Amino acid sequence: MAFAFHTRSTLLDDLGSLGVRRGDGLFVHASMKAIGYVVGGPRTILEALLEAVGDTGLIGMPGFSTDAYFPSEIDRSDLSPGQIAEIEDAVPGFDVLTSPTSDIGILPETFRTWPGTERSDHPVVSICLNGLQAREFVGEHSLAWATGLQSPLGKLRDRQSMKILLIGVGWDRCTALHTSETLADHRRTKTRRLKVGAVDGTWVESPDVADDVGRLFPTVGDAFEKTGSVSIGSFGEAHSRICDYRQLVDFGSELINEMNKESGDLA
Repeated sequence: MAFAFHTRSTLLDDLGSLGVRRGDGLFVHASMKAIGYVVGGPRTILEALLEAVGDTGLIGMPGFSTDAYFPSEIDRSDLSPGQIAEIEDAVPGFDVLTSPTSDIGILPETFRTWPGTERSDHPVVSICLNGLQAREFVGEHSLAWATGLQSPLGKLRDRQSMKILLIGVGWDRCTALHTSETLADHRRTKTRRLKVGAVDGTWVESPDVADDVGRLFPTVGDAFEKTGSVSIGSFGEAHSRICDYRQLVDFGSELINEMNKESGDLA
């Protein structure tokens, strides 16, 4: 069997077949493994995405970091109060320039450091954008309800020709569905404890929508596909989906509201 590989040219063809046009905004979630071998790796993928939307387009990805959290690999129950305080003092806190996104993959981490990429300043769920008006979209990011209207994800809902692109991943990875739930009257909630500010930062608590953990988002995505609003194709070897950003968020908000209201599962 011949070795399968992909190049910037073939990936551009794939994006065109999916319906990506110059001037589009794309919020991207991707699996490098699903795409297959790409000559040039993440760099080539980003160059293809940016070229496809052109100078008037916009590319976005999550910039999530764990630098402002108590280390998840440490069990507090094994520690004394003094040790907990010592670790909390040592937690570096978020830095918009240096806090890595490597926990969520090599592609978002490469994008974070790409020339021209702007990053919002939320300590744990920052958003990275590159393209026209990127700085304006990341300029406001509220600490509480961090995927709501006072966040880049909320503001992207109003951008014309803004789309969601899922490359080799399912609807459970679609961050914009957290925006859907934030806008719903009935929403599941949690309280985040995080360090605001680097070095001598302050530990605070803030409300937000709960992690989905595959409970509702796949159902919402499947239902949205059945409306005919999702185009399906390939990016490299990855099964991929693309849809209108605002349509998905609004559809998701209504359906999540109904499902939460019926189940009463708001914790």
